Amino acid sequence: MDDKTSGSEAPEPSGARAKGPSRVTKDVYVVRHGHALPRDYWSGPDEDRPLTDRGRKEAEALAGRFDTRPLGSRSGKSGVSDLEPRPTVLLSSGAERCLATLAPLAVACGLAVETAGYLAEGSDAGEVLVRARELAAGGAVPVLCTHGDVIWWIIELLEKGGAFLPGPVDVKKGSIWVLETDAGAIGSARYIPPAKV
Repeated sequence: MDDKTSGSEAPEPSGARAKGPSRVTKDVYVVRHGHALPRDYWSGPDEDRPLTDRGRKEAEALAGRFDTRPLGSRSGKSGVSDLEPRPTVLLSSGAERCLATLAPLAVACGLAVETAGYLAEGSDAGEVLVRARELAAGGAVPVLCTHGDVIWWIIELLEKGGAFLPGPVDVKKGSIWVLETDAGAIGSARYIPPAKV
């Protein structure tokens, strides 16, 4: 993996972040696509490999992890405190399995899924982190869908940069990594395992 991350911009160390109770973190959600048809069972281009039934269920479950209620109906908590905030931007690798993973969330939020070349399989994780910080700084609540290799390289860069990664470190299909940014730096990240479907 080192050859993929060499020259990549590592995140600022967590010690570089300003301290104090008035800091507000902005989260960026990085999703690994759901289970797709195995490469051995697919004769077409890899980009076109579809989700399996399990992958489609993982995509539906992903949508259920976010507060997708209409913006006007958000008065009071009413049992949604465990949900992640409503996304404002959905970005994806151009691979069908990634686009399909975000499709139910897009429908629930009334958003389009935009493709981003920097989320393609084999992409530079450093660029993903730069873009994640830019999105967070712009006030968006972004959900990015990419591939396992890219997410592993993101984790490697975060660890090298001194980010705090509590709990398990894994990249299961259908899982989410929440990159927590503060003052332009990703100081911590947390793993949300995939729903059991």
